[in-house]
Amino acid sequence: NMASFPPIYNPSMPFQSAVLGGICDGKKVTIQGLVHSHCTRFAVNFICFNNDIAFHFNPRFDDGHVIVCNTMQSSKWGSEERTKHMPFNKNGSFEIAILVLGHAFQVSVNGQYILEYRHRVSYQSIQSIQVNGDVSLSVVTFTGPSFQTHMSPFPPPYSATPNYTQNPFMTPAYTAPLASCPPVFAGSMAPKTQKGPMTIYNPTMPFQAALQGTFTKNRKIIIVGNVPYGADRFHVNLLNSGSRNIYLHVAPRFKEGALVRNTQDRGTWGPEERHMSYMPFVPGQQFQMEIRNEGGCFGVSVNSAKVFTYVHRLPGNQIDMMEVAGDVTLTYIQF
Repeated sequence: NMASFPPIYNPSMPFQSAVLGGICDGKKVTIQGLVHSHCTRFAVNFICFNNDIAFHFNPRFDDGHVIVCNTMQSSKWGSEERTKHMPFNKNGSFEIAILVLGHAFQVSVNGQYILEYRHRVSYQSIQSIQVNGDVSLSVVTFTGPSFQTHMSPFPPPYSATPNYTQNPFMTPAYTAPLASCPPVFAGSMAPKTQKGPMTIYNPTMPFQAALQGTFTKNRKIIIVGNVPYGADRFHVNLLNSGSRNIYLHVAPRFKEGALVRNTQDRGTWGPEERHMSYMPFVPGQQFQMEIRNEGGCFGVSVNSAKVFTYVHRLPGNQIDMMEVAGDVTLTYIQF
């Protein structure tokens, strides 16, 4: 499954993000930016669930113009691998492409192959990427295969308690700037004038946001997240902010093995819908969920497979708000 995730534009430094789609063989991370004039060194780090650094890529101007690569396990650095080729220039722009392969990371800079760094720890334990130092970034993109539920599950998250709210490695949520609108942070209301989808990265939980306008036919919401081990339940609500009517309530309940759908009209729940061919959400695994307004019904897919449709029970679509809460961490939401 080749998932394409929205690029992250002009992130603040130091930069940190979950690896969107998860790490697997064939994953590619592309980082475009500019080296500052006073830069002495900068680093790209691939960070594991347990805070080890699987791959430290560290160009140095103050140490003989080399690139130092290393791995940190249990707070101890291993032996350095030094590459005496320096493709970066002060005041110069760059594009770093890091390809994850089964045996190694391969790094190209400005389209030229630079080095290979063989894995010292399992790359499947990598959760996030970090960039720090005297550089600014213009765009970060994640391409290639996306983690799928039929693959081996992710190792346990850093904190395995079921209702932790924020991954310890994540910086506060930020959004990709679009159409010169002010940035929108998790939990705040998005401006309703903006055209094009809004993307919020690493939102804090519980998450709540105003949609831009209403959830009209063919609009969709994409939610990418991770269900922690030991999770009991979480839910997604699409609602009207004025009446607080919940047009669509989707609630995976792991102890029951159920995927509950319902509508709440003036404080009263209707009959539950529970039919499904399989449970698409699995504790310990990442998911990508898409909710689309198909006109007379909502269509919901998880990991690119249609899971259910839900016929509209309330007339007229006045959904202008969404909520996500419970035992789940979110990588990004696009709406």
